[in-house]
Amino acid sequence: MNERIKKMLLYMEENKLEAFLVSKGENIRYLSGFTGGEDARLLLTPQHRYIFTDSRYFEQVKRECPDWKLVESRPPGVEELQKVSSRLNRIGVEGHVISYSFFCELEQSLPNKLIPLTNVVEKLRQVKDEDELQMMREAARIGDEVFSELCRYKIAPRVSERELASQIVYLLRNKGCDNEAFATIALGGENAALPHGHPGEYRLRARDMLTLDFGGFYSGYAADMTRTVVIGEATPEFQHRYQQLLEAQKMGVSLVKAGAICREIDATVRNCLDDYGLADYFRHSTGHSLGLEIHETPAISSRSDAVLEENMVVTVEPGIYIAGWGGIRIEDTVIVKNGGCEVITHSDKNLLII
Repeated sequence: MNERIKKMLLYMEENKLEAFLVSKGENIRYLSGFTGGEDARLLLTPQHRYIFTDSRYFEQVKRECPDWKLVESRPPGVEELQKVSSRLNRIGVEGHVISYSFFCELEQSLPNKLIPLTNVVEKLRQVKDEDELQMMREAARIGDEVFSELCRYKIAPRVSERELASQIVYLLRNKGCDNEAFATIALGGENAALPHGHPGEYRLRARDMLTLDFGGFYSGYAADMTRTVVIGEATPEFQHRYQQLLEAQKMGVSLVKAGAICREIDATVRNCLDDYGLADYFRHSTGHSLGLEIHETPAISSRSDAVLEENMVVTVEPGIYIAGWGGIRIEDTVIVKNGGCEVITHSDKNLLII
C-alpha cells in the first residue's frame, strides 16, 4: 500500500498539487485498503492521510486502514472537507466521478482551489503488483472450477438459461468469491447471437450452442472468462466456425506482451476473422483490462493506441454473433509479461460437446 501512496504523492508533486480528494470506491480501496468506499472519501496530502466516513464504518476503518486519520463525516461532507482543506490551495479532485452538484458545493466552500482531473488513480491501477496478481489468479482458478463443475453436472437438455446463470453465481460464492464481477451470461441456441443478452427461460435442446460468460471478485479483484459449448452434437458448420474463431483467439493471446500496441492486436484478430468471412460478425473490441473493476483501461480495441506494460491484466475475447443462427465467444484473462503473457484461465478451449 505504501508504494501506491508514494506513486500518488509523486504525481501530486509533478503536477503541483497540495492535496488530492478521492471519491471513487475502487480508488479508495486501492490507496487505503478500505472496502466501504462508496460511503467515504479520502484526502491525501504530503503530510497527512484523511478518510472521511460515518460511524457505521469506524471499526472497519480502524481494522482496514489504521494509518489513516478518521474524520467523522456523512457524504457529501463538504463542511468537514472545508475544515481540513482550508489552508490548501491546489486540490485535485476526480472530475469524472463526483457529481456536478457536489463539485459546485465544494467549490463554494473552497473557491478557486479545486483542480478537476480524470483517471489519475485508474492509471496507477493499470499495472498490478504481485499481491493483486495473486488475487486475480485465485479469482480465475475459482472460475475454472465453476466451469468444470457445470460441464460435469449441470449442463444438459431442458435446463434453462436462468437456472445455469443462478448456479454459476452460487458456485462462485460457494468457492470463495465475494460476488459475481458482472451480470452472468448464459445463452443457448439462437440467443447466443446476443453479445450481452440476459439469461431467460429458454431451455437447452440437443445440438444447441451455449455461451457462458462469467467471473467473480476475489478479495476485490476480478477474473473473466467465456466458453461456448455444444449440447449433444455439433453441426459441421458450427465446428468450422468454432475452429476459425479459436484460431483468432489464440492468435490474439500470442500477441499480448509488454510493448505491444492495443489497436494492433485488435487489428490482427479482425484480419484473421476477415480471412474466413467472419469479421462482420465480430461486434466488440478484442479485450479489456480488469482488476478492481471488471472493465478498466486500456482496452484492446481499434481506438486504443495504448502500449501494454508488464503486469497489466487484460482479456482476449473475440466473438461472432449471427442473427438466426447463434454465436460463439472464447475469452481468457491474461497477465502481460515481457516476451509474452501468462494465461490464468485454464479451462479447455477446444470444442466441448456435452
